Amino acid sequence: MAFGVFFYWFIIVVSLKSPQCPFQTPISAVIRMLYRRAYMYIKDWRMHRNGEVSSQHDPGEPEAPLSDVPSMKWIFESFTDPEVISSVAWLVPSVQWTPELLPELHMQTICSRLLSTFKACLAAGVRTFSARRRALACGRALHHVACDESIRNYTSSNVMHSDTWSLDMWSHWQDLSLPWGLDDCKSSFHQYATTLDEDHESDARDALRLTIVTGCPGFLQPTDAALIWDGVFDWKDDPRTTQDFDWLVDFLVHFRKSSARNFDAMGDALLALSAMRDLGSDTRRDNYLDSIIFAMEADKPSRLRHAALRAVFDARFKLVEIVDKEEGEFREKLLGKLAPALLNATKPVAPQRFDDEPDAVFNPRRDDCYLRLIFTLAKQSDWRAHLEKAGHIERCTSLLDHVIKNNPSILSVASHSYYLAAILIRMNSSGSYRSSLRGATLASAPDSEPTNEEECRPTTNLAATLPAAPEAPTSLGFPDNISEQEWWKLLKRAWWAMRWNDLHLEAEAVEALPSIVTYTLDLLETPSARYDAGSLVRLVDRIYEALDDDEAKLAVKRL
Repeated sequence: MAFGVFFYWFIIVVSLKSPQCPFQTPISAVIRMLYRRAYMYIKDWRMHRNGEVSSQHDPGEPEAPLSDVPSMKWIFESFTDPEVISSVAWLVPSVQWTPELLPELHMQTICSRLLSTFKACLAAGVRTFSARRRALACGRALHHVACDESIRNYTSSNVMHSDTWSLDMWSHWQDLSLPWGLDDCKSSFHQYATTLDEDHESDARDALRLTIVTGCPGFLQPTDAALIWDGVFDWKDDPRTTQDFDWLVDFLVHFRKSSARNFDAMGDALLALSAMRDLGSDTRRDNYLDSIIFAMEADKPSRLRHAALRAVFDARFKLVEIVDKEEGEFREKLLGKLAPALLNATKPVAPQRFDDEPDAVFNPRRDDCYLRLIFTLAKQSDWRAHLEKAGHIERCTSLLDHVIKNNPSILSVASHSYYLAAILIRMNSSGSYRSSLRGATLASAPDSEPTNEEECRPTTNLAATLPAAPEAPTSLGFPDNISEQEWWKLLKRAWWAMRWNDLHLEAEAVEALPSIVTYTLDLLETPSARYDAGSLVRLVDRIYEALDDDEAKLAVKRL
C-alpha cells in the first residue's frame, strides 16, 4: 500500500511539473486550478497597488483544452514500450500540427520511435494479432507523416528512405496494410453513400490515399511518380474478383461526376483499380471506361492521365481478349475511343522546360509503359488499325531519336528499343510499311533442319554472312522518316535490351523475336551494318543459350 501511495504522489508531481503529461489526476487538476487562482489574485493585487488596470480575465473561466499533440510528444519521448507507442500511433493521423507546437523539435524522435516499433513487428513476420495491430498503427502513422505537408519537411530522409526496407519486410507490410486500408475506405464510402455525410467522404478519400502510398517500399509522398510506375496494389493470394472492385469503380465515378470532383482521389482510385487487370464487371465496365477516357483528356493533370495509363496497361491482355471475342457496342466504344485517349495520355500537352518533367517529350517511365501497352495491342489486327488511325505510329516514331541517342550500357539498358522495334515491325505487317527485301531474305533461308553438329554451335559468325565488297544500297521499304542507319541502331539496341533486361524470360517479348531476326537479317545486307555487325555476335550467342522457346531458338539460329 505504501508503494501505491508513493506511486500516486509521484504521478501527481510529474503531472504538475509537465502539463503535457497525459496521466493527469483529479488532485493535480485541483492543485493546478488553485495555483492559477492564487497567481491571478496576486497579479491583480500587485496591479491594483501600482495603479494599473486590473486584468479582465475571469479565473473561473475554463481554460481551453490542451492539444493532443503535447501529450503524444511526451509519450514518444518518454517511452519505448511497443504497446504504448502503438496505442498513441493510432492518434497520429487525427491530430493537427501547428507551428506553435514546434514540430521541428520533436518529429525526429517521434518518427524514430514509430519506425523502430514498426520494424520490430515486421521483422517477426507479424504472426500474432498484437504484432499486426502494432504494425498497422505505426506504419499508417509514418505514412501520414510522409503525406502531411505541415510536418513531413521536419522528418529525416534516412527514416523515410526505402533503402531501410527489406523485400520481405515490405511484402509483410503490403499484405497487411492494403486489404485493411481498402476495407477502411470501402466502409467510409458506404457510410457516405448512406448518410451523405461529407465527413465520411473525406474519411474515405484519406483512407484510400494512406493505402495507395504503401504500394512501394518506404514512406513515399502520394505524388511520387514511383507509385504510378512501380506501385504494387495487390497482395499475396489476393482473392478479389472483378465484382469485388465494383465499389471502387463507384468511388471513381463519384469523384468524377459529383460537385466535389477531386482529381487526386480519382488518381488514387485508378491506381487501386489497376490491380483488377480488367475493365470491371458487366455492370460497371461502361462507367469505368468512361472514367478512364475522361482521365486521359489532355487538360487533366499529368498524375491523373498517367494513373489511367497504368490502369489500362495492367488490363492490356483483357483489351485484346475483348476485341477478339466480343461483338457489340462496348467493343466498338473501346476501339473507337480508347485509342485516341491513349495518345492524349502520353503526348506532350505543351513544350516542357526540363527533360525530367512528367509531360516531357520523352519520359522513360511513362514511355516504357506506353510502348509495352502498344506492343501488346498491336498483335491484334483491329487494334492495329485503330492505333494507326489515331496517330500512334507517328507518336512511336517521334520517340526514336530519344531511344537510340545514348550508347547502350550494361549497367542501364532500357527496354524501350526492343518494344519500339517490335511495334514498328508489327505495324508494317498491315502492308503500309512492308519491307521489299523480307521476301527475298525468307526465300534464301535454308529449309533443312539443323544438324547435330550445328546444334553444338549456337549461332554462326555474323561477319561471315556479310558480302566481301560493298554493294549499292538497296531500299528496305521502311517508313520514309526512318533512315536505314536509324533502323540499324534501333535493332542493335533491341538486342542489347533483350539480353540485359532478361526479356528472353517473358513469353510475350519472345513472340516478337522471329520478326526482330528477320529485320536484322535484312539490315545486315546494308552499308549501315556492313562493318558493325561483329559487335552483335557474342550478344546473340548469349541470347540463344538462354532461350527456352524452340521456335525462337530456330529463328535466332538464322543469324
